[in-house]
Amino acid sequence: MLTQSGFTLPARTARPDDWADMLRQHFVSLEVADVPDAGFTGAVRSAQTAHLNVASVNSVAQSISRVDGLIRTDSKDDLQIGVMRRGRAVVQQDDRECVLDHGDFVLYDTSRPFRWRLDGHPSDDCWGLEVFTWPRGTLALTETDVRQLTAIAFDGHAGASALLSRFLHDLATMRMSDDGDSSTTLIVDEVGDLVNAILRRSASRDHHPHADLYQSAVTRIDETLADHNLSPADIAAALSISTRQLHRVFAERDATVSSTIRRRRLEHCRRDIVADRTRRSSLLQISTRWGFGDLAVFSRAFKQEYGISPSHYRATVAAE
Repeated sequence: MLTQSGFTLPARTARPDDWADMLRQHFVSLEVADVPDAGFTGAVRSAQTAHLNVASVNSVAQSISRVDGLIRTDSKDDLQIGVMRRGRAVVQQDDRECVLDHGDFVLYDTSRPFRWRLDGHPSDDCWGLEVFTWPRGTLALTETDVRQLTAIAFDGHAGASALLSRFLHDLATMRMSDDGDSSTTLIVDEVGDLVNAILRRSASRDHHPHADLYQSAVTRIDETLADHNLSPADIAAALSISTRQLHRVFAERDATVSSTIRRRRLEHCRRDIVADRTRRSSLLQISTRWGFGDLAVFSRAFKQEYGISPSHYRATVAAE
């Protein structure tokens, strides 16, 4: 459930020299430039809820960059959404640039360089930003989707993107309490589903000529994940297309049919682990339910996708 609250890890500084360290503690390693010599102030409040980190950042006009050298020494591989709440920003990544005004939001990827130029409100030169951070695997966007969606301004005042902007703002001003069951993680998963759906809708509409066919294939995959022998040929036959055409549709997104099947099986397994806190089902039963024929194969795939073994993930969820 959601209850009104502040954040954990409050932090504020009036020293520009401390600001980059503060940002690193809450996010990733960043370079800060163009900070005024006098009158500096900066504050970050952040809270970790399951695998989602929610933060509120406030400061004065400046540039914030993530460059190759920092990525090599701090290799966090997260996807972030920044929602502009005060002031204005210009965001650059993947050879694109967008402008954010109040309520607008942007997706960016911490595994590649990006730059924010943040300008404050005319009355006091201060800006406000809400930042939402997901480990890459939990949003289930393909690499092509991510690269095509970064540094694009999503309108915070119209359409589905406005709905998401308002919803994320509600999350940033509240925290999720844990009543000893799986409700917190399940809510975070629902948030991720909403983000995924709205971003993917934009990616499909704007970039992929075979978006409807791709979505039909993914739907068919989800309907038949429990089949251990599920293959691209089965999916192509169900859609009345050739296997070659099916592979081309997925290649448009730098994905393969097999990797998509694997990723979606893993996500269903992860969610079942969250929902089964009483451990009525073994990991073997859960993995078999979603089409894995071998527990060792499942365990290796799970750790590769989420950076933690399924047994340790289950223990972590149980301890929440």
